[in-house]
Amino acid sequence: MPEALKTVLLSGAFGQVGKRCLDILLARNYRVIAVELRNSKTESIAAARQSAHDNLVVAFADLLDRGAVDTLFRHYCPDAVIHLAAICSPPCYLNPSLARRVNVDATRHLLEAAVQSGKQPLFAYASSSAVYGSRNPFLHPHGVDDSTPVKPVECYGRDKVDSENLVIQSGLPYAVLRLAGVLSPDGLGNMKGEYLLLTRATPGDTRVHGVDARDAALAFANAIELPAEKRDRVFLIGGNDSYLKTQREIEDDMMAAIGIGRLGEGASLPGDPDDEYGWSFTDWYDTRQAQATLNFQQHNWDETRAWVADGLPRPVRFFIRLVSPLLRAVMRLNLSVQKKKENRGRYADPWRLIAETYGEEVLVEDAAARLRSL
Repeated sequence: MPEALKTVLLSGAFGQVGKRCLDILLARNYRVIAVELRNSKTESIAAARQSAHDNLVVAFADLLDRGAVDTLFRHYCPDAVIHLAAICSPPCYLNPSLARRVNVDATRHLLEAAVQSGKQPLFAYASSSAVYGSRNPFLHPHGVDDSTPVKPVECYGRDKVDSENLVIQSGLPYAVLRLAGVLSPDGLGNMKGEYLLLTRATPGDTRVHGVDARDAALAFANAIELPAEKRDRVFLIGGNDSYLKTQREIEDDMMAAIGIGRLGEGASLPGDPDDEYGWSFTDWYDTRQAQATLNFQQHNWDETRAWVADGLPRPVRFFIRLVSPLLRAVMRLNLSVQKKKENRGRYADPWRLIAETYGEEVLVEDAAARLRSL
């Protein structure tokens, strides 16, 4: 730990990246101000963590309350800020206006309070591959690198672009980390309707770059220790080459790991090779520069798969394996019925399905106009 860097304000501290980052920071003897909204879940996590760590301070605060944010900086004077708190996709589609307040306004509040503190804390910001928008691998065969322009297709990507600009223009030293698809056992508890809809809307041949949540957490912990000459950059945070998968491969690998088995290519619709907007906002990253600077890639795909599978209790995994043939048959039948019910054609066309479900306001204007013209 650098001598001058002692106190870190960590927002979203109990999320899937946040709680792993929290553990790393505490192990490095930082004083961590863990910022979360108060609810029964966060109170329970806070009680368990605080009892084990003297250098952990849990601060329940609403980042939309500018006064509360000012109080955090006045009381704790952080030397660095790691801002992970957000309403991500697809939950943000349920209430895009609230999501924008959380994703953009809360970021602005933290930045303004940091500037006014006079300490010039380094600001490490969690962004997303969503900033790149629809990524057709036939039209963009080389994937995403440090020169790839942003072109969001929906509200989450737009919010992240706007927040990135706030960070860059703040005058604070910064590191913007654009996360690939984060993977952890926590995701097993998030399979609600909006997640399932986004999953089946995504073309099976969409390129997805995953990253283990433990590696993403390490990237943030290392980012706040960067020397001055390596700050003020955007970093592409994805796993090593073993995480370069298609959506269908990721789904089948994970289902095989937990015992359901693979559904195969027929479970997904492909993307339209000629349609710029007919794909998801994921692609393969060139992570060489980020890895050389942040040294965060510690796991491989098989280790992540095993970690996720171990997140299920052993009796549940035993039962799943016992009924796996029936489960696969039911899942395939359900997907087939949904395709017919949603009048889906030859290609996936994810943003049409998303807009029909949540409304056109979840899309940026170009994408919404494209749908209206069809």
